[in-house]
Amino acid sequence: MTIIPTKKFNDDVEFYVRKKKYKKIYGDIKTVTDELENGNFVGDRLEGLTLPEKTAVYKVSVANSSTNVGKSHGFRLIYYVVIEEKVYLMTIYSKKDDLRVPSDKQVELLIKAILTEEE
Repeated sequence: MTIIPTKKFNDDVEFYVRKKKYKKIYGDIKTVTDELENGNFVGDRLEGLTLPEKTAVYKVSVANSSTNVGKSHGFRLIYYVVIEEKVYLMTIYSKKDDLRVPSDKQVELLIKAILTEEE
């Protein structure tokens, strides 16, 4: 399984790194990417999105080990799977950061941008 962080994902990670209280975010993300590399699609599949066939979007809770608050108050990582081929890390946000939570429409636009880049 190929894991591909998108520009948006990298920008989101950098946003939290700059906030100083998220110093361990890379290690927190690695727990998820290790599972994905092994073909384990962790988290909850997001339903109701308009997606191409043989693709899926998942949202997974990630503990924020910098604050020691556990998964329920940690991060949410959204990734897009082109089944049995590629996983795109699309965005990550802190559950406490309501303004950064993407809508379904924004998720669909991120997917459209990924598909456009692949053409």
